Amino acid sequence: MANSKYLFLQIACFILLLSLSPSYAHNKSHESTPPLASFLANVDFKGCFNKVYAFGDSDTDTGNAHNLGYLKSFISTLFSHAWSPYCLSENSKLSGYRLSNGRLVIDFLCEALNIPHLSAYKDSSKNFSSGANFAIAGSTALSSNLFGHFNFGNPLMWKPNPENILTQIDWFHKFVGERECQGKDETACKLELGNALFWIGEIGGNDYARLLDKGAKFLVVQGLPPIGCLPLQLATCPSNDRDQNGCSASANSVIKGHNNLLQKRLDEIRIQHKDSMILFIDYYSAFTTILEKHSQYQFKEPFKACCGAGGGPFNYQPNLLCGAFGTSTCKNSSTHINFDGVHLTENMHQHLFDLFFNQGFCTPSFVDLIKKKKGQY
Repeated sequence: MANSKYLFLQIACFILLLSLSPSYAHNKSHESTPPLASFLANVDFKGCFNKVYAFGDSDTDTGNAHNLGYLKSFISTLFSHAWSPYCLSENSKLSGYRLSNGRLVIDFLCEALNIPHLSAYKDSSKNFSSGANFAIAGSTALSSNLFGHFNFGNPLMWKPNPENILTQIDWFHKFVGERECQGKDETACKLELGNALFWIGEIGGNDYARLLDKGAKFLVVQGLPPIGCLPLQLATCPSNDRDQNGCSASANSVIKGHNNLLQKRLDEIRIQHKDSMILFIDYYSAFTTILEKHSQYQFKEPFKACCGAGGGPFNYQPNLLCGAFGTSTCKNSSTHINFDGVHLTENMHQHLFDLFFNQGFCTPSFVDLIKKKKGQY
């Protein structure tokens, strides 16, 4: 069963890779250019944007999957209890539901912009004055029917057929019609959305155009992380499938191919929408930079999950996920990159945010985006 899951992951990622560009057969994969060694000075982003709209998966979701009932089995039970190993940040008071022990990159971005943390779109009790979060944990750019056809569900974080990214785009259009642009004509609506920041996780290439056509001008697009470095993948792939960092070489090879094609697609979109500013976040390189120098970031456990069971190098068992009876949580999550075998710790999210926005892993830089927003670029 483990081998079939491993094979399916590679097939699914490869299909996703093909879906990004109509000219994929003519695009040879190339290694991403490493970020500049000279780091950018920290910049004060406060007041630059008063609204953010977020899309993506569990790295960004602040409650939609939970509110839809898609976090199955023990995770749903955990969130209904008074105590849970998730969302236990000592430094912030978080509302909603996150698949981490605290804040995500999107939360640190909101704090840098000096706006409230984004509420999940499906949390109807919240105020959406600073934007909304449409991300759904387990969401996929692949067709939901693909998972049904192969009868291959994921017991970790989604219903048998995961939600397609189009659901998030449809939610956004409904949100705009009912809230942001109600009573406004098309021109006024586009001006309103043109002043907002769009944070975009994994979605298909054609879906960017739907946002840009709606009026979006400032987009931050996140590449995929090296999933071959997660305990989930390392515990199920062959032991001889390792790269120089100790991660799954085959899985990461597919991810690098995806990210290369994504950047090619973004270049095409930039030509079509020259008035917009579209940034690419090199999540892969930022993650591996921390992994390779993990001791400099005060991480003692580069691969071992903070919350899980089984001990060993990964502390991960698929049938004993974080929070289930028989699992335990480490005393100091800040020394771990990975929280539960699948998702990252708050400390890792904080370091990633710093590398993304202050240390040159965002192209063009966020500083350039701010300058364009202020009419200085």
